[in-house]
Amino acid sequence: MNAKTSVSSKQTSPALIAIFWAYVTIPLIWGVWSTLQKSMALFH
Repeated sequence: MNAKTSVSSKQTSPALIAIFWAYVTIPLIWGVWSTLQKSMALFH
């Protein structure tokens, strides 16, 4: 069995990485914030 791996020399744009991180983290932060606000209503 030949275990050769293909290494791509193409680099991803830092702006594209930032856009995808924002695409993931913004809804995540919104969900956590919303959950925390709703859970605080249980303790008041």
